[in-house]
Amino acid sequence: MESPPTETQRGHSRKLSMTTLPLTLAFRNVWRNQVRTILVILMIATSIVLLMFFQGFMDGMIHNMIEDTVKSETSDITLYKKGYKADKTLQKGLFSPTPLYDNLLDHPNVQTIFQRLIHDGMIASSHYAQGIRIIGVEPEKEKDHFIISSHIIEGTYGFPKKNTVWIGSQLAKKLQTDIGEKIVITAQTTSGDITGEAFRIQAIFKTDNPKLDRQVVFIPLTQAQSFFQTNNTITQLSISLKNTQHMNTTKQNLQEQVPHTHDIFTWRDLFTSLEFLETTMASYNAITYLIMFTIIAIGIVGVILMSVMERIREFGILMAIGHRFRHISLLIFWESLFMGMIGVLAGIIMGYGLLYLLQQTGIPIASMKSGIDQFGIPLIIYPKIKWGYTLWPLICVSATSTLSIIWPCYILYKQKPIQSIRFH
Repeated sequence: MESPPTETQRGHSRKLSMTTLPLTLAFRNVWRNQVRTILVILMIATSIVLLMFFQGFMDGMIHNMIEDTVKSETSDITLYKKGYKADKTLQKGLFSPTPLYDNLLDHPNVQTIFQRLIHDGMIASSHYAQGIRIIGVEPEKEKDHFIISSHIIEGTYGFPKKNTVWIGSQLAKKLQTDIGEKIVITAQTTSGDITGEAFRIQAIFKTDNPKLDRQVVFIPLTQAQSFFQTNNTITQLSISLKNTQHMNTTKQNLQEQVPHTHDIFTWRDLFTSLEFLETTMASYNAITYLIMFTIIAIGIVGVILMSVMERIREFGILMAIGHRFRHISLLIFWESLFMGMIGVLAGIIMGYGLLYLLQQTGIPIASMKSGIDQFGIPLIIYPKIKWGYTLWPLICVSATSTLSIIWPCYILYKQKPIQSIRFH
C-alpha cells in the first residue's frame, strides 16, 4: 500500500494548486462572455496595428529624408577646415587631404572617405541664368554611397568626357535644357579672377532634396580643382562609417587624430533641423502611446468592472468559504492580463505583417506632391520595421492591464462576503 501524503507534501500540493488555479480559472473566465472579450481584444489589436503603422510610416519618412540629405550633401561624418562652416568660401576652406587621409582611414569604424571641392558660381543657358553651388566629386569612389547614382532619371552616371556635368531636374526645367546640351558655368578662382567654361549635360537627377535639385551641379573633382585653380586642395572630407551606432564616439576619436586647424561634424551637427524632426517625432510617438493606452485602459476597466459586478456573488461565496481577498484580486489580475496580452500579440503579428507588406510596395503620397515637395518628403514612403515596436506595446499593455483592476478590486473590497452573497 502507498503511504499517505505527509503534511509537507499536502502543504506543497495546496501551494501548487493555489498558484495554478487562478491561471486556469482566469483563462476560462476570460471566455465566459466571448463577444465582450473578442471586442476588447479587437480594440487592443487595432490600436497596436495603428500605432505600429504610424510609427513605421513616420520613421520611414524621416529615414528617407535623412538618407537623401546626408548621402547627397555630406556623409555620416564630415571634416572641414576650422571656420569654414560659418564662412563657406574657398579662402576659408581649402586644405590638403594628404596628411589626413591615411590617419582617418586607419580607424576601425571608418569605411570610406570621399574628397569634395565645393564653391559657388553661376550657371546659364540661352533661356535662363541663376546662382548655383558647384561640387567636385569622385564619382567612382562615391558610387555605392552617393544617392545620385540611384536617382538619375536621364543620362548615365559618371563623367566619360571632359567638361560634363550633372544637374537636378528642377534646374534643368528652369534652364530649359536637356541631355547633351551645353550650359555655361562661371565662378571666381582663388586669385579673384572670374573664369567660365562650357559644359555638356551628362545626367539629370531627381531626388527628394529640393535644394539639391534646383541649385546644385556636380563635376569631376580634378576638373573642379583646375577650374577654381586650387591645385590638389579640397574643402570637404566626407567619412562613411561601418557602424553608425558609434558615430559620436568615432567623431571624438577622429577629432583627436586631426590638427586643431580642422573641425569634425556628424550629420546631426550639420543638419540640426533633421535631428530636431527626429527628436520631435520620438516625443510625439510617446504622447500618442500615452493617449492610446489611456483609451485601452478605460476599455479594460469597463469590461473588468462589468465582469466583477456580474460575479460578485460568486466572489462572495469564495471569500465566505475561506479564500483571501488577494486570491480574488490575483484572479482578476490574470483575467485582465490575459485579455491584454492576447490583444497585444494579435496586434503585433498583424502590425508586423502590414509593415512588411507596405515595405515591399511602398506607400505612394503623390496626391500631396504640391504640399510636400518643398519639405523634401519623398513621394513614396517605405515604412521602417524595428523590433522596438514590440517592446513598448508589451510594457504599456502589461502596465495598463495591471492598473485597470484597481477600481474593480476596490468595488469588490467594499463588499463583505455575506453582503456579496445577498447582493442578488
